[in-house]
Amino acid sequence: MSDSNKAIPAPMYVSETLLKKRKVNEKEAAIKARQRIELKKAKKKVRKTQFMRADEFIRNRRMIDKQGKRLRSISSGKRKGSNKKGDGKLLFVARIKTETRIHPQIRKALAKLRLLKMNAGVFAVCDDETVKDLQKIEPYVTYGVPNLKTVRDLIMKRGATMIEGVRTPLSDNTMIEEALGDCGVICLEDIVHEIVQHGDNFDTVSKFLIPFDLNDPVRGWRQKKLKEIVERENDEGNTEDDINKLVEAMN
Repeated sequence: MSDSNKAIPAPMYVSETLLKKRKVNEKEAAIKARQRIELKKAKKKVRKTQFMRADEFIRNRRMIDKQGKRLRSISSGKRKGSNKKGDGKLLFVARIKTETRIHPQIRKALAKLRLLKMNAGVFAVCDDETVKDLQKIEPYVTYGVPNLKTVRDLIMKRGATMIEGVRTPLSDNTMIEEALGDCGVICLEDIVHEIVQHGDNFDTVSKFLIPFDLNDPVRGWRQKKLKEIVERENDEGNTEDDINKLVEAMN
């Protein structure tokens, strides 16, 4: 049979009722979109023009002054433990507290460690510079020495990086090899090894990993004091167990 003799399928027509319904839905969707934009603009304007109560202003000012006094005592060496040195061990640091008003030096130290929001966690080496930063932000973080299982569980379950501005889980070794192949890191196990050993490529690998986004622990927080990290003469095992149990509860 030639092509000219083939049967032509009957055209499919959309009912007028359905077309009208589609137009109504599209119109409603456009109206709601405009309303969301206007509401967002209105909220932004309210935030800009919002006034602070006098007692709230005083309370925030006192908080900043108190933080500044603590920072000055640390920098002058008068505060207990302010002259401690780092021991070179691997730390896991997690943000456990936030406030509306934070001293600029504390905010800068939090940003340096990339702990910009609650429950963010990062790996760091306990050197002298890190010790100084931890002293500044101590009321806002908890930290300790993670074991191999904790490091592996964090990276395998919550490891992610930024690709073209998008948070991307580490689900493919190809992306790891493309970014870290020059450092000899081509898979997740290589990342785990580099973090645990904190060798020459630790900074590159740790920056490749964006801060871990953890959950709230079921039983609340237990803040780790700096002396528990740099002075482990009698309680080193318990300190490590604490941070590993906490991360397990948050992961």
